[in-house]
Amino acid sequence: MSSRRNGLSRGHRLLIDGALPAMSNAPKERSPRMTQSLSTDQHQTDARLGMEAEHEVQLGLILALEQSLQRGRGRGEISDVLGRLVEYTNVHFMSEQLLMRLHAYPDIGPHELEHDHLIEQIRRIEAGFIASDSELTAIEIGMLKRLVADHIRTHDQAFTRYLSDPA
Repeated sequence: MSSRRNGLSRGHRLLIDGALPAMSNAPKERSPRMTQSLSTDQHQTDARLGMEAEHEVQLGLILALEQSLQRGRGRGEISDVLGRLVEYTNVHFMSEQLLMRLHAYPDIGPHELEHDHLIEQIRRIEAGFIASDSELTAIEIGMLKRLVADHIRTHDQAFTRYLSDPA
């Protein structure tokens, strides 16, 4: 006999059918207001931690690109790292902008404009790489590294403070 019936595993069926005891240490019911407050606080904490982790990955990709160029890696390897940086940065910025919208962040306009400037900087790196101008590419990567670090210290920290504000 199959261990699945109606799309449910045997364990789920036993729980639903009452053959397994319910969890005895289940949390006590909370008022809707308390639950909403806890879930909002947890969501904001998760958002901040997620942004910090994404920033580490983004900076790591910039450093990997810089090191690949400095060590004279092949064009294929450099192109792969650059492609990952472009894709990751796009996803990170979309994620961050979605959070700003979800939390009605009042300074979203200038923040998005800053993201646009950083994307333009990445395009300059791509242009230097395509032109096989390693000196220009290295200069633009150094500039991107400084711009992203400044962006995190200013715009992203301001957003983090906004998320942390209980008002």
